[in-house]
Amino acid sequence: MASGADVAVTSAHKLLSSLSQGAVLNARGLRLDLGRLAATVRMGQTTSPLVPILASLDACRRQMVLEGEWMLERALELGAYARLRLEAIPGVAVRDAERLGLSSDRFDATRLVIDVQGLGTTGFAVERALRDRFGVAVEMSDLIGLVCLVTIGDSRARVDRLVTALASFAAEQEVPGVISMVTPRSAGAVTAPGEQVFSPREAFFARTRAVPLAAAAGEVAAELVVPYPPGIPVLVPGERISRTKIGYLTEVVRGGVSVRGPADPRLVTVRVVDSGW
Repeated sequence: MASGADVAVTSAHKLLSSLSQGAVLNARGLRLDLGRLAATVRMGQTTSPLVPILASLDACRRQMVLEGEWMLERALELGAYARLRLEAIPGVAVRDAERLGLSSDRFDATRLVIDVQGLGTTGFAVERALRDRFGVAVEMSDLIGLVCLVTIGDSRARVDRLVTALASFAAEQEVPGVISMVTPRSAGAVTAPGEQVFSPREAFFARTRAVPLAAAAGEVAAELVVPYPPGIPVLVPGERISRTKIGYLTEVVRGGVSVRGPADPRLVTVRVVDSGW
């Protein structure tokens, strides 16, 4: 809000201390009708809110007012400490502001983006090992690496546990050097909008049929296909399916990426608009 936003959502359950699903909508009335905004929110809200979530938001707010500055400073210090120790592990790289081309004031040091390609494996494999063998939970993973969050509830001992677990896993790997687990492709080519034959609504409610993904080139998608991470749609209803996107989706599914949206989450088949519609 200090940067000039009129409206901003704060997910207090991410890095602060409210219960899961606890979030706050911040707004100010310079260009907004706050009464209309409140009415709009009420239309979409449940009439049976979970009171413990609301209470946790209030407690979180109070905690931030009284202790928030030093707690967040400690989290930032822990993030810097974690980054330093993780960078010392052979085959592991941690993305920082310089590597991402960002100024330090636009970089969130509490989010550890850890590249594990140098271990000759995927982020999915590392996440499974950390969780199942070492009892360490990470925020998310993909083909290239994983993301860990340093929060106000963490401590140096917890950071040390993460580092020890990842160092132990790295020491077991036999593949030296950097091995890319992702076939180089243009990100723009697979996330750019394709030829839109129908509107998303028309395609979603049309008569559809399931076809093998490998044979879907030229068909019109009838469902949303979103690899997660990163959560960017590759196919939207009404879009003509290209071979480039089929190739990309085949790769990410083979690599273990979760796909949201399609009726067949394994993406063996994809639903398309029936040509007789």
